[in-house]
Amino acid sequence: MLSTALIGFVMGAAGSIPLAGPITMLVLGFGLEGRIRQAGLVALGSALPESLYAGLALWGFGALIEQFRWVGPASQAVAVSVLVAVGLFLMLRPPRESGSSTNTSADLEGSKRHLLLGLSITLLNPALVLNWGAAVTMIYSLGLVEPKPEFAIPFGLGVGAGILSWFAVALYFLHRHHKRISPSLREKLMKGMGGLLFSLGVVAAVRALLGHGLI
Repeated sequence: MLSTALIGFVMGAAGSIPLAGPITMLVLGFGLEGRIRQAGLVALGSALPESLYAGLALWGFGALIEQFRWVGPASQAVAVSVLVAVGLFLMLRPPRESGSSTNTSADLEGSKRHLLLGLSITLLNPALVLNWGAAVTMIYSLGLVEPKPEFAIPFGLGVGAGILSWFAVALYFLHRHHKRISPSLREKLMKGMGGLLFSLGVVAAVRALLGHGLI
């Protein structure tokens, strides 16, 4: 079981590295502003349901959910909505005032909101079950993990630990160096990340409509 958890750890960390994702963009965005606590809560909120989805995929739930035809279109709709919403949030949110990069009392009171933000974005995305199902199929084929339900818990815990470890490293780096980034560059980076997510959402929407013959 330890080896299963270790494989989950590696897969969770590797899966969190790509930047073109709403959770990663939010975490990095808060980190750039020096809001390390809020960024960490978003990452934690995201890691919890993704660990569950990974464990369910190893348990065999991914193959079961594929039988429901609505899952594919629903997953595409959720993914597009999240990309567009987070993209607009990053592009349109007002700049933080100079010297406000540290946690304020209002930020601390909003800790639950940041945790729920990461939780809801990931929890409401059923495509993750299918994605982890494909990943589990790959490690099955390589003989790295035995297809046994009792391995689901250590695998899910390993995935969660891997996700949090990657974000911890990224946030540690931002905590050490975010003050070197000028406010103007910080705003450009935030808007650039938002624009990228929004564009990805539009592209995903067009591809989904083309795939269903709606345009």
